[in-house]
Amino acid sequence: MDLDQIHDLAENPEYASVEDFVEFCIDDDRVTFTHLELRALALNCKASGSKIRAELEGYGLKLGDRAPDRKVRGFTANSHDRWYGPGASRTHGGSGWEQIQGFAGQRG
Repeated sequence: MDLDQIHDLAENPEYASVEDFVEFCIDDDRVTFTHLELRALALNCKASGSKIRAELEGYGLKLGDRAPDRKVRGFTANSHDRWYGPGASRTHGGSGWEQIQGFAGQRG
């Protein structure tokens, strides 16, 4: 979460209250709001994000989808480094080959 962006948004008059934000969205013909806008409203209203979200959805607005951060691996990247680049979060600690019966716990 980018706290600087949230605080910058919270300074705008559109984010002073839920009603002001809903009017702002209606004037712009918007039906979605971002997670940053939700956090800015929660900061100004001194309420939890889930309560603010429920109020906004009561007015017919929806929380927009977050796009995942894009990670690009160039042709010079180490292809044998499983902890770097896209898919690194899916490694889950290895294949588990050392747990095969007869391999684990052998004495040399």
